[in-house]
Amino acid sequence: MINHELTEELAVLLDLERQEAASLFNGFCGAMVAELLSFRKLSIKGLGSFYVVHVPATKKSTGLATIFAPPVNKLRFESTLSNGDETHALGVSRLSMSQGEAARFARTLATLFSAALQQEKAIHLHGLGRFAPEDGAYSFFPDRTLEELLNREYQDLKEVILPQHKEEKRLPGYILPLSVVIIVGVLFAVVYGWYSMRTSTAEPSRRVATVVDHRTAPVVLPHKVPKAYPIKSATGVADSVVLVTGDYTIVLSTFETEKRAYQQLAPLRSSGIKAFVWPTSMDGTKYFRVMTGRFTNYSAAAMQLKAMPLKMVDGAYIQQVKKTVVLHGKKGL
Repeated sequence: MINHELTEELAVLLDLERQEAASLFNGFCGAMVAELLSFRKLSIKGLGSFYVVHVPATKKSTGLATIFAPPVNKLRFESTLSNGDETHALGVSRLSMSQGEAARFARTLATLFSAALQQEKAIHLHGLGRFAPEDGAYSFFPDRTLEELLNREYQDLKEVILPQHKEEKRLPGYILPLSVVIIVGVLFAVVYGWYSMRTSTAEPSRRVATVVDHRTAPVVLPHKVPKAYPIKSATGVADSVVLVTGDYTIVLSTFETEKRAYQQLAPLRSSGIKAFVWPTSMDGTKYFRVMTGRFTNYSAAAMQLKAMPLKMVDGAYIQQVKKTVVLHGKKGL
């Protein structure tokens, strides 16, 4: 959950409703994540600097095994600014604010962040990470989903462990000839005993029939994967929505895979929220947003978001449409 006290203070200082302030803060968190994925560094006044560090593949020997670890990208944080404050630029480029609105927003947010860090308050930056006291120290903890996105090119690489074989002890030279003598003696005793029994007692041989089971082993069929069915309107035709450039819509959540995004539609629609999957991409990487509603201006979207159940829209934000797109309720249309 986002820090409620910080959101309430933001609403008071910017003269906004609490729900609208929460949506604005969530939108800014999403803008920070997008900026980090694009440029791998970000400076925010009041917080500090975030940057991505590449750790190359490593090889380590423990004496019992050799461990090969794949390369990894890690998110780091420093309390000082490596560049100028980028809050204003994010407000204009990613939140569609005017220059004046962005300047006021940047000043207000810097004041709130600085005070929260000085008092070591818990702050959750949705999708980016959290600041919190843990084990006696106040630290920044990156979001697991963001680290997965930063390492998407290494997702199929796993740690490899190769056991080290110990040198075999060589046997003394006399062991092999002695073993041959013992084996020959045992074979001679067995053959002699068998020959003696055969000459003393003649026993008719018995023919043993070999039974071959021609029955084939049971075939184990894989578990059936349940099929996903589209949500249809009352007329039986798959519903759709057209997002036109310049419109606004409410983004409820964002996923890395299309399957996970479509899994969210049924529970949302059963709760009365008509949602769609909105595919998008950034730097060649695809993302899948779950959105609802089409609005001609930001205020209309904010009013709708305020009226929606809080538990269903926690973490939602308002996004302006940059390119006209047609979304369908049925996957694959």
